[in-house]
Amino acid sequence: MISDCRQEEDEVLTATAYKSARRLELEEQGYQIWGNMGDQWSDIKGYATGNRVFKVPNPMYFIA
Repeated sequence: MISDCRQEEDEVLTATAYKSARRLELEEQGYQIWGNMGDQWSDIKGYATGNRVFKVPNPMYFIA
């Protein structure tokens, strides 16, 4: 699972760039991402997203 706790050097990255880089790290470790789901577009955009992506609604908030 990808942690939301960014290091100080990661604070300059956009959410999409940060999450993509973390997913790529997992793939480089030999993991295969079959499905990726999230309630924000930054969860499912970018690279190393997996075979399928699922955007789930969250009526409580939206981060553009």
